[in-house]
Formats: sequence, structure tokens, C-alpha cells
Amino acid sequence: MALGLALFTAISFAQPVGKDAVRKFSVSPEYYPPPHEAQMKSLLQGAEAQPQPGGKVLITQAKLQTFQETGQREMVVEAPQCLYDMNGRFVDSAGPLQVRTGDGKISIAGEGFLWLQTNSSLVISNRVHTIVHRGLLEAPSAAMPTNVPAREGEDIDVYSDQFNYAASTGLGIYTGNVRVAGTNLSLTSGKLTLAIPESQRQLQSITAEQSVVGDYEGIHATGERAVYSTDTGFIQVTGHPTWFTDRREGSGDEIVIDRTNRILRARGDAYLKIPGQGLETSGFVPGSGLATKSPPATNQSVEIRSDYYELRTNWAIFRRDVQVSDLADAQLKGTMICREMTVGFSGTNELQRMVAEGDVVMEQEGQWFTSGRAVYTATNGLLELNDYPAWQSGLRGGNGEWIVVDTRAGEMLVYGKAFMLLPASEFAETSTMAPGAAGTTKAKQGVQFAELFSKEYILKQDNALFTGGVRIDHPQMKWVCERMTAQLASAGPQSRRIVAEQSVAFDLVDEKGQKLHGIGNKAVYTYGVTGAATNELLVLTGNPMLETTNGTLRNSVIILDRLNNKLLAPGKYEVLGPADTGVTNLFRLPNKKLTR
Repeated sequence: MALGLALFTAISFAQPVGKDAVRKFSVSPEYYPPPHEAQMKSLLQGAEAQPQPGGKVLITQAKLQTFQETGQREMVVEAPQCLYDMNGRFVDSAGPLQVRTGDGKISIAGEGFLWLQTNSSLVISNRVHTIVHRGLLEAPSAAMPTNVPAREGEDIDVYSDQFNYAASTGLGIYTGNVRVAGTNLSLTSGKLTLAIPESQRQLQSITAEQSVVGDYEGIHATGERAVYSTDTGFIQVTGHPTWFTDRREGSGDEIVIDRTNRILRARGDAYLKIPGQGLETSGFVPGSGLATKSPPATNQSVEIRSDYYELRTNWAIFRRDVQVSDLADAQLKGTMICREMTVGFSGTNELQRMVAEGDVVMEQEGQWFTSGRAVYTATNGLLELNDYPAWQSGLRGGNGEWIVVDTRAGEMLVYGKAFMLLPASEFAETSTMAPGAAGTTKAKQGVQFAELFSKEYILKQDNALFTGGVRIDHPQMKWVCERMTAQLASAGPQSRRIVAEQSVAFDLVDEKGQKLHGIGNKAVYTYGVTGAATNELLVLTGNPMLETTNGTLRNSVIILDRLNNKLLAPGKYEVLGPADTGVTNLFRLPNKKLTR
């Protein structure tokens, strides 16, 4: 080979240009250093070579091959015609060329090229088209054997204006109008880099840069930089990345797509938006259902912000500073904040189960819930809160050990050391209501409040049921019993009804703190306004007894007419203590009004 090269060199300088062409030309002046000094780095061959001025040779049907230290063929470049510069040791051509890797997994076509023999680098200057075998996108252990042909539709096409490859760095760089197309894959960018380290001879990564726009297996993503690693199968997108798929969309400081396990992750200022249809009428942030229902929204969506989230086919997890916004027709309908949230989907976007943990605060249409943990199940519409749960709706509020909200039935169960606070007028309106009356209940901003304690209670929009050790502290009355139902103010501003049962005891307090004490097995309190008439009655049954300053009254039925300050005892009755017996069945109270 060395003798042939010396002879060809002598001819190229001694003979006139255009004469004495050498056929079957070949040259391999570069070899690896020890211990691989017998292995050539490259071999340039041609069907015919003609000397040209300046120490150049015009080669037709040129074939350039590069080799690894092991002798395995690395790359093959073929061109109809090219110039070989023996002094500069490079090959160039303005014409077309074909390039393929030794294993046939990458092939490149283009027009105009330059190959530098000293560092085995290749530059293609125009109309670059590369075909990459799909197997190169897999990790080395998962890649297909080289003798297995590519399946139809498995190849990936890369188009660009220019291409540059250097064996020393193992980088193949595409620039200018880069476009990638393949099955379930399309991408555009200003620059694309294939990393094939010399030590591995296997595609390690693909990096797209500069205004990256890509579609991969149904995911549309944008950013300034996207890196795909064959070792992990991950696609990492940075530089203000965004994504969209199946009516979901999101963004973050970094987006990672796990193509093998079909997982999408977002880190740093992570954002997700999903449609709200099918997430129950109460929305993604379920409220108690106690407020007046608004008409269904035609355009409902949910926005979630967190430091990190991970999306899989049927579930998602959000971590650190989670903020959820429920939007209806572009108006904020509800919000939730927590430290961590897990969401399960049935189908693609239909909410099935949501678990929020860590300082949970939920707000919807003026209703608030706080707890350490909240679980919402869409199949039955139940929202369960534990770990010190509490609720607030307007001026009403309460807490317990466990809160369960039935968003479909519009009711809420509070269980275990249950407590409720609400304006006194909403619980029991009275004709003798007097601000500033004596009592131990709370008052703020001029509003008097009633406190209600029980083992549990069920609250609906216009009524409530209390059971187990019921105790009521009201500015004008105090109650203890085992069971109580109360018609609240939302049933109508002119109507109230309270039914207390089982071991009932109560005190009615006037403005001077004097009490009217009663017991019985059942007490029914009603307050109503019909036209100009007002009625306020308390009916005691079940061995009732009423103690007044005039004495103690016993009867099967005792009726207290609070409006007229009278007691009625139908039939036979018993009075202990001084009393006006001039009236058969009427027991007149002291001449003073009682207040709550």
C-alpha cells in the first residue's frame, strides 16, 4: 500500500493533468498508535484517480471507510466524485454522497461534503437526510441485534441544512431547519446532536436545541432544549418547557418524559390544567354541597400548581406547595392547598379518587374545610376529612374528629367530639331577642352566637340532626339531650323549629340572668311569623316538669307561650309552690320577658 501511494504521488506531480489516471486507487496513511499500530484508521478507495494541480487527486466512485481500534468498520462514505488533497489530507466534493455506519443503523445522504483525515471528521453542507434505525433509541441491553432488519415504520428520518461529525468527540451535529419524523414522532429545532462516544460505539443521547417543538406518542412538547438518553429512556425538556396531550396541558422548569413506562414528570413551578367535565357537579375541589347549587358550567377546568408532579396513565401525584383552582366559565369556583396530593383517574380525565395530605385547606363558594388529610371518591361523591378537620360556611363553622361530606345528597356528617358554631338567630329566633343578654356564648362584630356540642351531627342546607350527648349554649337558652333536630335559618327567615328528645333538660334565660328550667323526654320549640301574627311556643311531653319563680309545674303536656309569657297545662296538672289558681289550666309566668 505504501509503495502504491509513493508511485501515485510521483505520477501526480510528474505527468500532465488529465493523463495517466490510476485505476482502483486506494490510500490508508493513518494508523492507530500502539498497541494497535497495525490497525488503519481509514481507507480511501476509488475506481479511478486523476492528478490535479496543487497536490490534489480527482477520484470517481470514491469510497471512504473508517475503522475502530478493534478493526470493526465504523463508517462508510460513498460519492460519485470527490477531490483528495494529499497535502492537507482531506476529501471534499460539491456533489452528492451517501454515508452509513458500519452496523447499518444510521445512513446519511446529502450534497457537498468535507472529510478531514487527521481527526476523522465529516462535514455535509447541504440537504442532509439521515435515517436512524429505531433500535438505536433503546438502551444497549435492549437494542435489537444488528442482524435483525428494521420493522416497517420503525425508522426515524432527520432532515437539516448541515451536518458535522467528529470521531474524536463522537458527536453528530445537525444545524439549520432541523426536522425529525418517525412513527409517533415529529420534531423541529435549530440544532440536533447525536452523541455516539468512541468508547461505546452506541447512540448515547439525542439533544435538540433552539425553539424545540416536538410530538412524541401523543405528547406535544415545546422548549429550548430537549435531551433523550438511551440509558434511561427519558426525554428531558428545559428552557420554559410546555406540553399538551389528550386535553391535558402543563409546564414547569423541567419536564421529563419516561417513554418506557409512559410517565410524565414536571419539576419546578410545575403547572397542570385538565378539563373539569365529568369531575362531579361540585367540581374537582368538592364542597359540602350545603350552599345553593349554581347552574352547571359549560366550560369547566382545573389548574394545579406544585413544585413537582408525576403523571401516569390513570393516576397522578403532586408534591410540595400544591395549589388547586377549580374554574367555571373562566371564573374561580373553588381552591385547595396542601403539601401532597394523589389523584386517580378512571379513563383518561375522569376523576375517580383524590387524596390530599398535609395542611389541607379547601374553599368553594364561601365554604372552607381544613384538615390534615382529605379523601374524595367520585363513585359515591363522598369527601372524607380527618386529622383535626374543621369547616366554615359563612358565619357557621365547626369541627370534629371526622368529617364526611356527601356532595350528591348535599349533607355533611361531623363525627367524634363534634362542635358547631353559628349565629344564634339562625338556630332559634325568639320574639324576646335582646342584644347583650346574659350568657356565656361568643359574640363578635355585634353578632351573638350559639355553640352546639354532640357526639356527631348531620348538617344539611336548611336543617341539622345532633345525636349523642347533645349540649346547646344559646344566648337565651341552654339545652342538653341525646337527640336534637333543628330547622335552621336557611329554611326561611320567619320559621324555626327545634325538636329535642331523650333526657331533655333546658334553661331559658332572661335579660337579668334569671332562669326558667324544664325537663322532659321531648321538647318541641317553634317560632313562626304568618302575616302580622307571630307565634313562639315550647311544648314539653314525656313526664315534663317546668320550674319557675312561682313554683314547679308537672303535667303530661306543658306548653310555654313565650310571646304572651304564659304556661298552658291541658287536663290535670300539678303545681308545687305559690300560684294563681283562679285560672283552671293557665299558669301565668312572672311579669317579665324571657330572652335567649
